[in-house]
Amino acid sequence: MANRGDTASRLEDEAARWAARIDASPETAPAGLDRWLRADPAHAGALLRAQATLVMLGGAVPETLVAAPPVRSRRLWWLGGGSAALAASITAAVLFLPARGAEIRTGIGEVRSVALNDGSSLAIDARTTLVTRIDSAARTVTLRDGKALFRVRHDARAPFRVLVGEVTITDIGTVFQVEADRDGGTVDVLVSEGVVQIAAGGRMLRLAAGQRARFAIGGAGLPAKAERVDAPGIERALGWTSGRLDLDGETLGEAVAELNRHNPLQIHLASPALAREKLYGAFRIDDPAGFAQSAAIGLGTRAHVGPDAILIGAPEKK
Repeated sequence: MANRGDTASRLEDEAARWAARIDASPETAPAGLDRWLRADPAHAGALLRAQATLVMLGGAVPETLVAAPPVRSRRLWWLGGGSAALAASITAAVLFLPARGAEIRTGIGEVRSVALNDGSSLAIDARTTLVTRIDSAARTVTLRDGKALFRVRHDARAPFRVLVGEVTITDIGTVFQVEADRDGGTVDVLVSEGVVQIAAGGRMLRLAAGQRARFAIGGAGLPAKAERVDAPGIERALGWTSGRLDLDGETLGEAVAELNRHNPLQIHLASPALAREKLYGAFRIDDPAGFAQSAAIGLGTRAHVGPDAILIGAPEKK
């Protein structure tokens, strides 16, 4: 039977080969990569480490990797949910964090991929603040504000926990997204693979793949049952990891809030009533002007795109 060291060495060798294949042909995903990523949550983190090593040894810079401070990149390989998807015009950075923990803050338009030293990996959305602690005593991420997608390497002896206010989300072998909305006072948990257990306000709730729950950040109001989310719904919710904003009845206000997380050019609405209008369609998350023009046409109004801001519902110019 192979020991743990042999297994880890074999994984790093496999990841190095995949990194070399991606470097040789960055325009398309190598055949079999998606299947390899799905085989074990640790594979995503190993591939990120291998790509970073390739850069340090003089290889071409993979499009997942951006030197700090982050700069604009044309494409991003996001290794989440078991698939490698190409995203357009997202700021990305790959970080390797010290075991004792680190604070990560992302700004407007800044999405980061993070490889943790336990083999897990994270995608961190724009305008997010979190603190990690990954060592032999604990594996915890404290999410203070914003959104992150977690792909966890399961270890029953050291459970992986996400802390949001008075809420504790414990991994039971899974891929899941957590969003902390400090202004709204809510936590949203969506599971795309596996199971998580939520503890809040003295109550427990277990979520399996295809389920989500939204409740107060202080732990009150944990629902008795989870909400079901179909595969297209999960794909829409995770669209930010691949540079998309997919809308299926979400409000204009919700869409604008998401776009404003990812773009310095901010969108404003001329009236509160516009925020309640429902929208349908797929948009690039890095194109606020294109979104505003399309939304305005669909709602029978106008959009004014200025150098500093965009206004939807702008009056006719005389």
